[in-house]
Amino acid sequence: MKQCICATGLAAVLTAVVVGHQDDPKLQDRQPLVPGQIWTKASDIALPAGSFDSVGDIEMTSWIPLNNFMGNPSTGSDCWGYTSPSGREYALFTHESGTAVVEITDPNDATIVGEIDGPDSLWRDIKVFGSRAYAISEGGEGIQVINLTNVDLGLVTLENTITTGGTTATHNVAINEDSGYLYRCGGGSNGLRIYDLNANPSNPTYITSWPTKYVHDAQIVTYPDGTPYAGREIAFLCGGYNGGWGETGLTILDVTDKSNIFIVGETEYSNNHYSHQGWLSEDFQYFYLNDELDEQNTGSTTTTRILDVSDLSSPFLAGTCSTGSSAIDHNLYILGDTMYQANYRSGVRIFDISNRLNPVQTGWFDTYPEDDGAAFNGLWSVYPYFPSGTVIGSDLERGLFVWRMEPPAMTVSVVTELPEMISPAGGQSFDIEVNFAEGIGLDPAASKLYWSDSKGDHSAVLDIVDNGNPMLLRAEFGPSVCGDVVGFHAIVTADSGDSRSVGMGAALSADDVQLGTDVDFEDNSGWTTSGTATDGQWDFGVPVDCNRGDPPSDHDGSGSAALTDNSAASSCNSDVDGGYTELTSPTLDASNGGQLSYARWLDNTFGASPGEDSMYVHISDDNGATWTQLEQVGPTGPDASGGWVTAEHDLDGIAGYTPSATTKLRFTAEDTGDGSVVEAAVDAVRIFSVVCDDTQPCPGDLNGDSTVDVNDILEAIAGYGDQYDVEDILAVLADFGTDC
Repeated sequence: MKQCICATGLAAVLTAVVVGHQDDPKLQDRQPLVPGQIWTKASDIALPAGSFDSVGDIEMTSWIPLNNFMGNPSTGSDCWGYTSPSGREYALFTHESGTAVVEITDPNDATIVGEIDGPDSLWRDIKVFGSRAYAISEGGEGIQVINLTNVDLGLVTLENTITTGGTTATHNVAINEDSGYLYRCGGGSNGLRIYDLNANPSNPTYITSWPTKYVHDAQIVTYPDGTPYAGREIAFLCGGYNGGWGETGLTILDVTDKSNIFIVGETEYSNNHYSHQGWLSEDFQYFYLNDELDEQNTGSTTTTRILDVSDLSSPFLAGTCSTGSSAIDHNLYILGDTMYQANYRSGVRIFDISNRLNPVQTGWFDTYPEDDGAAFNGLWSVYPYFPSGTVIGSDLERGLFVWRMEPPAMTVSVVTELPEMISPAGGQSFDIEVNFAEGIGLDPAASKLYWSDSKGDHSAVLDIVDNGNPMLLRAEFGPSVCGDVVGFHAIVTADSGDSRSVGMGAALSADDVQLGTDVDFEDNSGWTTSGTATDGQWDFGVPVDCNRGDPPSDHDGSGSAALTDNSAASSCNSDVDGGYTELTSPTLDASNGGQLSYARWLDNTFGASPGEDSMYVHISDDNGATWTQLEQVGPTGPDASGGWVTAEHDLDGIAGYTPSATTKLRFTAEDTGDGSVVEAAVDAVRIFSVVCDDTQPCPGDLNGDSTVDVNDILEAIAGYGDQYDVEDILAVLADFGTDC
């Protein structure tokens, strides 16, 4: 029987374990993560029968269990979303070890595109302003500034860490995108700490704090014209005194003048135990609030408080609503007349709030199938604000969920598959078929093909080939940069406003590929091994899968790979021990330059000391007399936790190396940590040259619309010094007025 921890009992727990968060019953209910493969509708992986129950128009389209994220986190936490200027959509999922950025443009095929390490913590939160995400945690390190400017190219970087403003621990973060101010909530006994993002979003300036009460979570809005409080910046705070336990409820602040912050109104609702989080209705009349401990302390059903805030100076409890479940409510968000609640063991619950004081539950999806008990497991948060209508949820034990929550106005499928190689000159096309629901049609101007290369994002309107139902659309793409791997997706928008994204995949921009070296390790002649390791030296053969960090199969399908001590399944003691082991190639001819690619594998997450060892890749242009480092893989991050990863290098652009006929490669795996298990592998080593025709039509067509005009000049100016340079501007001028 699970013991309910009251306020007095929790204080004793806090004293005993010395943690920085005021709401620690979560720590008592921890359960093992639920591992699994990444599941998407686009994959062939079947879900176990009866995995999740749901009611209403809600469909799971992707699910990424926790074990697929970097650092092998044992818990998930919050989530938020980002839509790039090209229209591509990304889930920002936080967990015990950091933050993951997951592309969900096609919700049927969620893909992890980048991850950022953070201090270990059960509590992590994230919000977005412009092209930056701001992550905080109870584990400290202040505010992590994550740059999403080039996320469409698969680049996510930790740009800065802000440690001003006192203790580096924070419980939540809120951002008013209208005013450009960031608000750190909690962290120890803190109230609000306020930062200005406007002048330099990569380096926020600490302005001031409001320390009167502990603030657990907040929503800050600027009231629009036509409302009684037009132009005033108002903060709705969930919290109270003494870490949120005393006089817990809703406090309303006027934060318009950061040098004169004052309480406008406040209220304690009935049967209050711990004011946790809430959200404002879009008409600014009501604030819907979660109390996190009333269900557990009193045995009540899941209860949402509805507070009338039409007069900010006199807020009051106007009503309640319930799911009828016994689960604890945690985070809720409102979009139009719909309220989305993340309610721990009862999953996501959806309400129609068109009648503000009489919400009607219209559906749910249960991410915790075992029961609906009043315990801190299951769904932590939900984010419903993607333009496409996709909704995401973050779960403590089960990771990231992606859903669609309405009957589809249309279905979209690709008729012609993208080839592996496309011409840099462009002009190729493939067809998309769209089935519309009755009464729904196409919005042609909003339906586009997008493609990304090193020059940025490009788009073109989809052409209508057949106007029937199903409708046939043609996606024709323009020029791309020779040698780039170009990613494609299309967004089809109905006249109802509903959008569907479909991923096309990626293709190499080239007219031809000339293959030089091609090593699949079926023939290992010339490759040598050396090193100080007492066990686990490099070996060759068909991988023996011991489920202990080693690869279950080779990368290229030929059968064999280079592996660290490919022991028989009977022993499965094949990892590197007591030093390092080097795998060195024979002399390779790379005198013509070109591209080097190889597939590598590193897993150091097993054993008593995980995350301590790395894999190194070096190249030599003088038969091994001197070496230049290409990569250090690990000791932490997603590339150090298993999985084949293909790395590619431009041989003509490696500092300290000159393409030569006396090139060698060296792969090193090390074991320096006590009790660590280190498994490494290499496969598919290739040196090749990308061949492009000398004449490419319209190199000045920077935005890819098949016409060189003033829009290309504006594109060059906007991206000058980043994506474009003087040569690009000259190309625009040379081709100006040309139809490509």
